[in-house]
Amino acid sequence: KVDTRDERGVMAASTMTGTKTIARQAQGLAATFRRSPPTKAFQRGTKLARVSARVPERCVRSYSAAQVEVPPLEEGSVAYEKQDYAVVELGGSQVIVEVGGVYDTNRLDAEPGSTIKLNRVLLVKNQGDNDLRLGKPYVENATVEAEVVQHKKAKKVVVFKMQPKKHTRSKVGHRQHQTTIKVTKISV
Repeated sequence: KVDTRDERGVMAASTMTGTKTIARQAQGLAATFRRSPPTKAFQRGTKLARVSARVPERCVRSYSAAQVEVPPLEEGSVAYEKQDYAVVELGGSQVIVEVGGVYDTNRLDAEPGSTIKLNRVLLVKNQGDNDLRLGKPYVENATVEAEVVQHKKAKKVVVFKMQPKKHTRSKVGHRQHQTTIKVTKISV
């Protein structure tokens, strides 16, 4: 057996056949891994080959990947404050919207910077009163006000049609027109 240590202090003991590698962590934990098959990088003898030969592909680390210090909350403050939300029929689909949220929808006939009212509100949840209103199908006297931010095109969708053995192929790209809106108010 050949013993090596890497920069993290992980001891890797590998047999001469190379079928299994035992990685012992500093805390004494043990795990068994299978080594990956040799590649061209191993044959070339590069630094990458020597490092990857020592450390197995699925190595268990003794520390967390994201070690971030979070400052403590001030007294009387809440980590996440729940907001009112509504379910709106928008552009042929149902969208859950919150105040301040930015959403993309099918092209609306409105100028950027103008305010629109959405009347097809299916559900309204008021977090302050813990009040839930469900419409049949729409909630009466409920509106969602939104500001039109911009008009744009969505990502391209490639439409490829082919008939085998007929030498017929057509490739067409399509970009859907969209409107970006920002919700400013939910009222019941």
